[in-house]
Amino acid sequence: MKKALSPFCLLAALSVGCGGSDDHGHLPFPEGAAHEDTLFVTVPGGVFINSSGEEVQVGTFEIMVHEVSNRFYAAAAAAAGVELPPDPCFPGVGNYMEDLPGYPVVNLSPCEASRVAGSLGLRLPTRNEWEYAASRGLSGDIARLFPWGALSPDETPGFPANYLAMDEWNSRDADGFAYTAPIGSYPLSSAGVADLGGNVAEFTLTDSSWVLKGGGWAQPGDAMLLGWAMDFADGDRCWYAGCRFVR
Repeated sequence: MKKALSPFCLLAALSVGCGGSDDHGHLPFPEGAAHEDTLFVTVPGGVFINSSGEEVQVGTFEIMVHEVSNRFYAAAAAAAGVELPPDPCFPGVGNYMEDLPGYPVVNLSPCEASRVAGSLGLRLPTRNEWEYAASRGLSGDIARLFPWGALSPDETPGFPANYLAMDEWNSRDADGFAYTAPIGSYPLSSAGVADLGGNVAEFTLTDSSWVLKGGGWAQPGDAMLLGWAMDFADGDRCWYAGCRFVR
């Protein structure tokens, strides 16, 4: 069953201009963000067949090249007055957000992510926008494709993403990381976007509900198929879910 957004969270999700911009049209990114945190790529609008088999028109938008990092989120959340997410308590890691600033933020709720995005004049992508960006350069039924093509991650040389390698918990570090990986650790997609499959599953908005897309480090390879999706409630959080902003 789809989980509807609360009225407050829906308002935050749809508010694109809350953060404003300076006189040159640049967004006021938080002090302390690194250069790679603020990179966007333009996705030209067009028509495509989404993973549900529907023909959809998508307008031009810009999407973050990388997933939102700990350092970016911590600075933006502090400025927006949003409480930081609880530590995921990964074994062998101290304070995840403080000690691994270049890793993707996890354990936040989609409503918190939406509020932080809105404070910067950004927002979370719709499901169709996310699928459109992830399927650029691909042909055929995207529901059965990965962001890099038709081969499964186990069949793709060099591991194209951070996921539950071999679909086994004890083999999950075969891709190089036992938990999350630093943003930008894997090759860019045809659209010039990193980690649309794996590392952290990403919040998207559809039909007034939240949906995770892309799969994460603790999920099997099939979760990175473009047709995979998982409903998420306003306040849900987990250690393999994060976000990416658009404008």
